[in-house]
Amino acid sequence: MPIYKYGKQTKPIDLDVFKKAIEEPVERFRKKSHKSFLVFLYWFGVRRSEALERMPEDFEVKDGLLIVNAPAKKGGEREPLEVPVNYPYVHLIIERLNKTKPNQRLWPFSSVTAWKVVKRAMGKKYYPHFFRLNRATRFLDDSSTTLPQMKAWFGWRRSATVDAYIGYSRRHVKEMRAKLSQELK
Repeated sequence: MPIYKYGKQTKPIDLDVFKKAIEEPVERFRKKSHKSFLVFLYWFGVRRSEALERMPEDFEVKDGLLIVNAPAKKGGEREPLEVPVNYPYVHLIIERLNKTKPNQRLWPFSSVTAWKVVKRAMGKKYYPHFFRLNRATRFLDDSSTTLPQMKAWFGWRRSATVDAYIGYSRRHVKEMRAKLSQELK
């Protein structure tokens, strides 16, 4: 398990917090590709390496969707992921995709640079894998999200993997708070 200097960040961020970071002055981002990398992490919640390995051949824009084949690491399997192209900042990924030559990585920088990009944009306590936790937690905040859906999106083989993320969703605390009223009847 990784050790983070400022501890593992377990409180998810919402789109407004992310928008504020993306819209900060441009000096936070040394290259325009850095913004598109962050957007990719935010919407897709993939591992850092799964993002850094992406090439134009992995993407398709079709029927209003950005579709990406991002094979899961650690023995997982997943079908291509989809995000509507009209979601905030997805156009930055598409712009990056259109500027990248075939067989070249969309984000041709190192893992260390990926960490620095996240820290400069989001703050020193954040790191690339936080966006995976954020996406999982956001999905779990919706009570209709199923275990098979989570496994399919993240490429998890074991249902137990979801357990690590369930406790970060505030939905369960809110639902249990509502159950307290049953004692008052």
